Amino acid sequence: MSRLLGIDLGNTSFKAVIYDEHGTTLSSSRISPPDEQILVDGFRVTVWRPEKLWESVCTLVRRAVDDLTDKALDAMAIAELGLVGYPVDDSGNALYAGVTWIDPAAPASRAFSACGLDDHTLFGTTGNHLSPIYPPAWITWMAEHEPSYCRGMARWLNVGDYVAYRLCGEMALDYSMASQTTMFDQRSMRLRPNLLGSMGLDETLFPHPRPAGTLLGGIRSDAAAVTGLSVGLPVVLGGADFSCGAYAAGFLDAGDTAIVTGTWENVVVCSDQPQLSPALGDCGAICDVHVVSGRWSTRIENLSGDVTEWYRKLISEQQSDSATDDAMCWHSLIELAEAADAGSNGVIFVPHIFGSYGPIHNRLSRGAFVGLSGSCGRQELTRAVFEGLNFQTRHALEALISGIGSQPRRIVLMGGGAKNPFWVQNKADILGRDLEVVTTPDVTPRGVAMIAGVGIGLFRDFRDAADRFARPTTKVLPNPKLTEFYRKLYDDVYLTILDELTPFHSRLAVSQPPRIDAAVHAVS
Repeated sequence: MSRLLGIDLGNTSFKAVIYDEHGTTLSSSRISPPDEQILVDGFRVTVWRPEKLWESVCTLVRRAVDDLTDKALDAMAIAELGLVGYPVDDSGNALYAGVTWIDPAAPASRAFSACGLDDHTLFGTTGNHLSPIYPPAWITWMAEHEPSYCRGMARWLNVGDYVAYRLCGEMALDYSMASQTTMFDQRSMRLRPNLLGSMGLDETLFPHPRPAGTLLGGIRSDAAAVTGLSVGLPVVLGGADFSCGAYAAGFLDAGDTAIVTGTWENVVVCSDQPQLSPALGDCGAICDVHVVSGRWSTRIENLSGDVTEWYRKLISEQQSDSATDDAMCWHSLIELAEAADAGSNGVIFVPHIFGSYGPIHNRLSRGAFVGLSGSCGRQELTRAVFEGLNFQTRHALEALISGIGSQPRRIVLMGGGAKNPFWVQNKADILGRDLEVVTTPDVTPRGVAMIAGVGIGLFRDFRDAADRFARPTTKVLPNPKLTEFYRKLYDDVYLTILDELTPFHSRLAVSQPPRIDAAVHAVS
């Protein structure tokens, strides 16, 4: 029996899952990321210190391996998120902590502001946008505000690639992660030196991109001693977390559509060529190389789980102290939403609590409850939050359909949000489409484990791996009466509200209260 290890280095948790060649889970472990907040030039920055990261990964892997009677594995690969990475020197030593978030109030770096790149032209080449949250923008911001960040920097490695380097000694970058640099040409499949140079970055800063599934090397003895893995275990190049998760759900053919609902929600359409039309660029879409050879994924992403967490913490009567408390709070929240009628008694929620990334691409966009009345309570507000998020999903899906020019062949739903039956059914009702809901947990480590199997030749190719790895799904059908009700609400109210609120976002962003001198105005 073959054993494949998939590691998912996500923003909210790290996961390690070991599967057999049929996709049966043999063991798993989970650990929280080593989040730490620091101040850089007065701005809050969240980081993962390199040794803390390494210790977390070692603990994660040891726990998964220790649960096996036979600890011999056949291969491993890592899925990673695209924003986090480490500046390293010529020897691969990390020079600074990996940045996972920079306070949005921080001004863009001078290099970013002065790069002279046109967003429309950039999208037409790279499938991405001039965004202040992608690696070049963060690298230049840190270099300007913390000189030690890049002093002696020879390369910059994404978090999973940094871990893979410490495991096997090979610096690598797959095509799907190269796409996250915003400097990767989707047609030539190369990093563009002129684009890197426009930001003051050396053309050798990132490793040479290669396909996911490339065999990198074997586990070194020092890494084996601290992880419990065998010396020489093949390490295979993985890819972007959302791409690995979509692949695990059978996202292989043009027209396949995935909705991955977690902290972020990605609405993703598969194609057999890069989708770089101006219409897609205008709606904030991003086109990446898929982890599957010869495929591209075009997506619109928005914060989703973070919005529900914001609301849960806002409405909960007391703050939770454990995962059990969190689960109970969520159960109560869903009960509230289910108790309200469809349409939430006339309340519409605009879910732009942390900005809007597509189809309206506006970081200044604000959230809103519209239609409040004296008869509205917690039930209506709670249901409106989920309805608003699902309206946002429909908006993204329709923009992708329009920009690509074809209807989805099938829609697969996965991620943490897929575990919520109310949310899933409401999504089907609002979209008016059948949904295939992936019932297997942890699709991202599953997908990257499949890639590990492809890399060592256990599977003939990506399709063979998808066919042999079990991925049970359940089908959720929309209620036609509710779909028609929601269609009118979406067309006549939700979209109109988005347009009507637009002029106020920039005004609110610059609106600041006057400073009051407490000593002068104190009551005597």
